[in-house]
Amino acid sequence: MFNSSFRQQAAAWQQQFTQRKRGNILQRLLAWLVLGLMLIVAAAILLFVLLLSWLVIPIVIYRYRQKMRRFAEAAQQAGQAAQNQQTAQRGDSRVIEGEVLHKDER
Repeated sequence: MFNSSFRQQAAAWQQQFTQRKRGNILQRLLAWLVLGLMLIVAAAILLFVLLLSWLVIPIVIYRYRQKMRRFAEAAQQAGQAAQNQQTAQRGDSRVIEGEVLHKDER
């Protein structure tokens, strides 16, 4: 049932296409010109986007490298600070003595 209706629809489309093939030569020429113009515009847009990406990619890579360099420097400074703190804790054995003058007990 569904298959036969599909065949009928396909046959109707084929008849429409064959009738359109017999159309005016100016219509065909205009259709080809419009399609060609659309193709040229699409190619120009593609070329523009490609060139834009070639300009933007080095900028993005430069910013990423700068960010990673800052991250590495911060990690190195944090490591040095931790090492200095460990050295200070190990090597500093000074005791500060004092007297409590007033203490609130709760």
